[in-house]
Amino acid sequence: MVPKRWRDLRFCSSVEVGRYGKNLSGTERLRCRDCRKIWTPQPKSRALTPEKEAAIVRALAERTSQRGIARTFGVSRDTVRTLRKKTQTESHE
Repeated sequence: MVPKRWRDLRFCSSVEVGRYGKNLSGTERLRCRDCRKIWTPQPKSRALTPEKEAAIVRALAERTSQRGIARTFGVSRDTVRTLRKKTQTESHE
């Protein structure tokens, strides 16, 4: 039997839905056993909060290494580079 909170999230007429692990943000993933479709019923946003973004920009201003910032804040180096470029273009305007 499919729990009530999953009933509106089916992609086919099957009632055979099972748990299929967790995604990167830690929320539950489900899989239809008939059509094999995998989805996350209630995904979380993984966007940076303004506070975390400001802290990364402050760390960049202190000339901390990008790799160190990425490790400290748990973000990718590409995210740090993007914020660095964003702050550089804002300061030139």
